[in-house]
Amino acid sequence: QQQQQQQLQLQQQGGVRTVLGRYISPETYTLPRVWGELLQDGGGTASYAEMLAGVQAHDAQHAWSKRGIAVTPVRFDCSPAAVSAAVSVYADGSVLVTHGGIEMGQGLSTKVKQAAVAALSQLLPEEQRPLPLSLVRLAASSSEVVPGGGPSWSSTASEGNCQAVMNAAAKVVARMAPHAQVGKDGLATWQATLAAICTDVGFAPNAAMLSAYGWFDGSTGSGSAKQSVRYSTFGAALSEVELDVLTGERRVLRSSIMYDCGYSLNPGIDLGQVEGAFVMGLGVMLSEDVQVQPATGKLLSGTTWRYKIPHYDLIPHNFNVSFLRDAPNPRGILSSKASGEPALLASTSALMALQAAAGAAASEVAGLLGVGASGAWLQQHQGTSTGGSVGGGRGMAGAGVGGSSGGWVMGSGDCGGSVTAASSGWRVLSAPATPQKLKGAVGSFSVADVLEAALVACSVR
Repeated sequence: QQQQQQQLQLQQQGGVRTVLGRYISPETYTLPRVWGELLQDGGGTASYAEMLAGVQAHDAQHAWSKRGIAVTPVRFDCSPAAVSAAVSVYADGSVLVTHGGIEMGQGLSTKVKQAAVAALSQLLPEEQRPLPLSLVRLAASSSEVVPGGGPSWSSTASEGNCQAVMNAAAKVVARMAPHAQVGKDGLATWQATLAAICTDVGFAPNAAMLSAYGWFDGSTGSGSAKQSVRYSTFGAALSEVELDVLTGERRVLRSSIMYDCGYSLNPGIDLGQVEGAFVMGLGVMLSEDVQVQPATGKLLSGTTWRYKIPHYDLIPHNFNVSFLRDAPNPRGILSSKASGEPALLASTSALMALQAAAGAAASEVAGLLGVGASGAWLQQHQGTSTGGSVGGGRGMAGAGVGGSSGGWVMGSGDCGGSVTAASSGWRVLSAPATPQKLKGAVGSFSVADVLEAALVACSVR
C-alpha cells in the first residue's frame, strides 16, 4: 500500500527530478518496487526484518565477533552512443554481421547475433520464427567496413550495436519481402526465398541487394515518436557481514541484489554481468588500496603484494541476484536496460554493513574496557562523552532514504544505542574497508587491555 501511494504521488507530480536536475518519468522510476521487493524476501532467502533480528541476536551473544546488515539503492544514468553496422545475406542462407563494438567479455557478440536473427526472422510467418542462430556469423570489428563504430563504454555498447544491426537487417528484409516463399519450417522458408532471389549463383545477378548498412543515432522511433535512448537503471542490494573485532578480518556472509534490467536482451549474460560487477565493486570497497609515497608521488602498490584485487574469499557465501519482473523500459532498445557498470554500485551495501558492524564493535569494546576503567582512559581510547558513560544498549545506525519508515534504511545495524556514533569513537569508513582500517574504526586497544577487560567482566559477573 505504501508503494502504491508513492507511485500515485509520483504520477501526480509528473515524475521525479534529482538534486542534479535529472528528470525521471513516473513510468521509468522503478526504485520503490525494487526496494520493496528486496526488503520483503531478501532475494529469496529471508526478509530484511528476519535478517536484522538474526544480526542483533548474534551481536548480543558475541563480544569479539560482530555482524552488520545494510541495504543500499542504485541509480545509474545510461545513454548508448551512436554506432553503425553491416549485414550481408548469402545464397546458402548464411548471414555475415559486422558491428562496431568490441567484445570484451560482456556478451556483446551473443546479443548482436540474437538481434540479427530477431530482425531477419520478420521475413518468416510468425509461427515459423525464429531462424536458427547458427546461420549468423560475426566478422571482426573494423573501421574499414563500418566507419563510425562508436565507443564500447558505459555498459551500453551491446544495446547500440543491437539496434544498428536490426536497422541494417530490416533493410535487407524489406528487399527480400517481394520474393518471399513459404516452406515447411522457418529454415525451409528462408532457403526457398533465397533460391527465388539468387536464381543462378555466379552467373545471373541477384534479384535483390542482400547487403545493407544500419545506423543507430542514439534514438529510437521516427517522426513525432522519435526519442533519445536515455534512461536510469535502478537496483538495490542487501548485505550481511561479519567482523572479527580482534583482527579486523571481515567476511561477506550474504548479499542479495534486486536489479531492474528492463526486458533483458539475454538473462544469462546479464546475470553474469551483475554478479561480476558486484564482486568487482567488493574489491574497490573492501581490499583495493592505492598507496603512493607522499613526497614523490611514487606508486607503492604496483603489484598484488600490496594491491589486493578481489579474490574468491570476498565473494558472498550466500549470493543471490534477481531481476525485477514485468518492468519494460519504454525508453530502451527492445525494452532493455544496461547491466554492467550500474551493478558495481550495489557493492556499497557491504561497506555500509561493515560500518554497522564496526559501530556495534566499538560500542561493545568501549563498554567492556570501561568496566573499572577511568573516564580519562575511555576518552583517550574511544573519544567518549565527558561523563565517560558508555552503555551496552543496541540501536539502529542508518541514514533515511525515503522517510522514517524502518524499511527505508541504509546502513542499518547494531551500534550501541546509549552512546551516539560520534561520541562512542567509531568513524565513518571510507573504501577500501581493509582489516587495518576496520580495526582502527573499532578502537585502539591492546591484547593486554582485552585480557584485563575479560577478567574484570568475569569477576563482575
